[in-house]
Amino acid sequence: MDDSKFNLWRATFSFCFVDGFLSPEESAYVSDKLKILPLTEDQKKTLMSDLNSPPNIDKLLPLITKPADRGFLINHIRLLAKIDNLTDGEKAKIKVLEESVLSRVNLKELNDAIEANEQMSYHDEEVFRVHNKNLYSERVIKNLMKALDRL
Repeated sequence: MDDSKFNLWRATFSFCFVDGFLSPEESAYVSDKLKILPLTEDQKKTLMSDLNSPPNIDKLLPLITKPADRGFLINHIRLLAKIDNLTDGEKAKIKVLEESVLSRVNLKELNDAIEANEQMSYHDEEVFRVHNKNLYSERVIKNLMKALDRL
């Protein structure tokens, strides 16, 4: 497992301790994940140490370098918060982490890319493309769809 994803899991497990204790539900979640995650022996030792003395999530966040992993962290902590009833401390920590993760996202650039991709997807050659030119039925159906779209 690469460092970004490993630190995602360290931060996820550390979130279990935001309210000051590890509930039975959170403990079961951690145990289940430890059974299926492809961890090295050193990574397992680090996680076991983290469970005894949880690191500060804010210090782990810069080590989660991939945007997808940072988004995955937010997803995991939201899930964990619902496992054992959301506390005020957990709500506050989720808000801080969401703001931190979103501060790294250029929303204008992202929205522009999404809009460009959306417009490309509506292009006639893409929407009505015949993928298997040997299928007469596909050519007929796509041509009918194209004709109906222009009405």
